[in-house]
Amino acid sequence: HTHTSKLSHKSSTRIGSRIQTGSIYRWINPPGPRTGNGFRNCDRLPRESQKTRREGDTTVRLRRRRPSVMSAEILSLGELQIHLSEGVRDHLSAQCGDALLSSILDRMTQSPADTCCRVNLLKSSVDEVMDALREHVIESREERRCADRFSVKRHDVFKDLVLVRAEDDSSDSRSTSGSWYHRRGPPNPEGKDIFPRWLKRTELGWPVSHRAVVVDRFCGEAVLRGADIFVKGVISADSGLSSDEDVAVYADIRAPSVKSIARGLVLEKYSGQCVFLGVGTLCCKRAELFSRNSGVGVRMGRIAGPPQPSLNGILSTQHMLQNLPSVAVAHALEPRPGDVIMDMCCAPGGKTSHIASLVGNR
Repeated sequence: HTHTSKLSHKSSTRIGSRIQTGSIYRWINPPGPRTGNGFRNCDRLPRESQKTRREGDTTVRLRRRRPSVMSAEILSLGELQIHLSEGVRDHLSAQCGDALLSSILDRMTQSPADTCCRVNLLKSSVDEVMDALREHVIESREERRCADRFSVKRHDVFKDLVLVRAEDDSSDSRSTSGSWYHRRGPPNPEGKDIFPRWLKRTELGWPVSHRAVVVDRFCGEAVLRGADIFVKGVISADSGLSSDEDVAVYADIRAPSVKSIARGLVLEKYSGQCVFLGVGTLCCKRAELFSRNSGVGVRMGRIAGPPQPSLNGILSTQHMLQNLPSVAVAHALEPRPGDVIMDMCCAPGGKTSHIASLVGNR
């Protein structure tokens, strides 16, 4: 007495006790007197296939069990570790000793305290770049209402390199007073809770004082170097985000081999491994965060690592943001005008342009 069928939306055919329509229906009682619309005691099923079992003359749909909620693994910057294979560790330990190797690996988990600006000597001078950077960090501090003060100075060894560092910051970000280096979320001294109905949010590790966003690993690395967050870098976020709202920022640090998650995932369903980076101010609504293809999504305020200035697009032709080891390469080469030099690993070309700067493009 139980029949289900599927037909086109434009047709409806009665065949004995079987009703065929554009949707799938189930009889919960044997067919009897029809009502005006031709159906009696039936309820609508979704188009997806359903598991059913038979109870006498009735087919009962079995409800699918909800998958268990998987919680995210949330870490602080201080909990990050670098893992080496046994063979690599043994080789490095034999070269430099266990104590030095441990110190190097520990330092590699921390972002540098200095922002390195390598001056393009073809377009500007070191003094001009230093003056412009000093002016920018002052204006940026006033605009963002930031408490950090930055010093701008020339490098002691590399004369075409300018360093920008927070004045009250030490070389070790963990020793800074009030550092968030060991925090898994922003502090909440007032006991604020904007998620009174999400009782397990604290158990899952997410902050209750701020809504949160998760960015990809490369975006997270840029944030620790002073960058703001562009919309394409955000992969997951809380619901209900509004513009100008302060949000907690986390970076997804799962292994590259792990399947990536779709952008726009609701934070409640995020189950990856992430690390707390700091707090920023949202520049748009949640819908725009995942629908736009360009623009700043979150303007960073305080970060968990050493304070870094935002220098995106500043003096783009006069200097280049470059890590200290990369700057050292061209100086170690000691290029001279007239030399023929091949860069066999040139991408995107920072060291090559540095060589051109040192030899005056000759």
